[in-house]
Amino acid sequence: MFAFGFVNAALAQNVTVTPSLEARLSWTDNVNTESSGGKSDWLAEVSPGVTITRAAGRIHGNLTARWRNVAHTNESGRNASFLTLQGQGEVEAVDDLLFISLSAASNRNNRSAFSGRSTNDSLNTSSNDETRTWSIAPRLQFHLGEARGSVGYSSRWLHSGSVTVGRQRRGEWTAQLSDPSALSLFGWGVNYSRSESDYGSDTTSSGGRKAGQENGRATLYINASPQFRLRAIGGYESNDYESGNDERGTIWGGGFDWNPTERTTISATSEKRMFGRGYDVSFNHRMARSNWHLSFSKDLSSSLQALSVGGPPTQEELLCAQLANVLSQDPAERQQIYLSCLNALGFDPITSRRTVLTNAQYVDKRAQAGFSLIGTRNTLGFTLSRSDRSRIGAGGSLSSEDDFANTDRLITTALSANLNHHLSARTSLTASVTRSRSQGATGTGLDTRRLLASVGLSTELGPHTYGGLTYRYQRSQGSTAGSDFTENAVIANIGMRF
Repeated sequence: MFAFGFVNAALAQNVTVTPSLEARLSWTDNVNTESSGGKSDWLAEVSPGVTITRAAGRIHGNLTARWRNVAHTNESGRNASFLTLQGQGEVEAVDDLLFISLSAASNRNNRSAFSGRSTNDSLNTSSNDETRTWSIAPRLQFHLGEARGSVGYSSRWLHSGSVTVGRQRRGEWTAQLSDPSALSLFGWGVNYSRSESDYGSDTTSSGGRKAGQENGRATLYINASPQFRLRAIGGYESNDYESGNDERGTIWGGGFDWNPTERTTISATSEKRMFGRGYDVSFNHRMARSNWHLSFSKDLSSSLQALSVGGPPTQEELLCAQLANVLSQDPAERQQIYLSCLNALGFDPITSRRTVLTNAQYVDKRAQAGFSLIGTRNTLGFTLSRSDRSRIGAGGSLSSEDDFANTDRLITTALSANLNHHLSARTSLTASVTRSRSQGATGTGLDTRRLLASVGLSTELGPHTYGGLTYRYQRSQGSTAGSDFTENAVIANIGMRF
């Protein structure tokens, strides 16, 4: 991704390269997150970074990279220097035929649902919390008459600093051909995919393993009106997730897409699958000063799939993107406003793909509802989410630190509220509160409740300089070691864009 960004900067004038430097001073009264008698500490951080964007031409994408250098006053053994980055882009290698998608991400962030700091804590700097993902996905796009098709291969990797997750790789072949309006009233589509996931020998107590999945579908479209389309789906699938046993089954289902207005989209799909009823339902409605969304889904997943760059945006990301679009028309400045907003909310876009600490495949049943209100000086957002994950296969081969090692089911419920208030054209006040609860299956006794609250002031000190001050409080109450603690922290930051 670095080569991708810098080569484009040399070849095209419409590439925007924005170097930056940020310094941060933090104080915490519980650096070790101990339940009682925690140690206080001062942390100093200096982080040079760069943001590269290109939104036109045959090569487009974005990359944000930062080299974080963190030093502790008392706990010098926790000092760390590491790279965080997130980038994704696409190259049109052959005009309207061959495309290559690229992505990469690296961060240090606690993924455990039961112990340790909360997911978006900037003090998660341990090498055990590091995860790195990257992918390359070439594809051929073509036309057969009015039908459009593609054939592609994607390869994704996940490396972790923890033996709990270790190394994973997923390779997937895909092919699809469709003409949704071939006969005006009726249309058709077919698609096929085959994937193999490889888990390195350092991820389980019994050595490495592989798991494969294959599925094919045929879809009949019924175009009832320009705004409403029905779908009937039939197909098959197979996988060997259950301890190497190959299982096969049929897929039957249907769905619809409805766009009653230009600002409203409703989509729903339901299928009979081998693991039960799979579905994907979404509702989005945009008004002049508000956005509303609702989604339900159930499908197979894994840590590698959940952490891959390019997943659906979170409510915090949508909220900050809307704020950036309102305040600036310059792409580089919008990106900086976006990142500053997420930082003020205590939310890191690099760690936005929330998941659990596991090396297991699982069925992920998820629901999320939220809305944001955008006023002249205020932006307010609420999100309620619930995930119900069920492990596939026995957990005997998993590390003892794996979230699924002692339970075959994990339920997490979270409620968050975020407020951004403009005190002036340059200064904003931001507040955020998140409550969550993670539970294991009945009888396991696994139960962790978290509260994370923050309030911060951010300001533009000059055309290329910004700063802020944030107070954060978090409390965790749980049944496992390392899950019971409270912490107060104050964080001051100053940054420059060049």
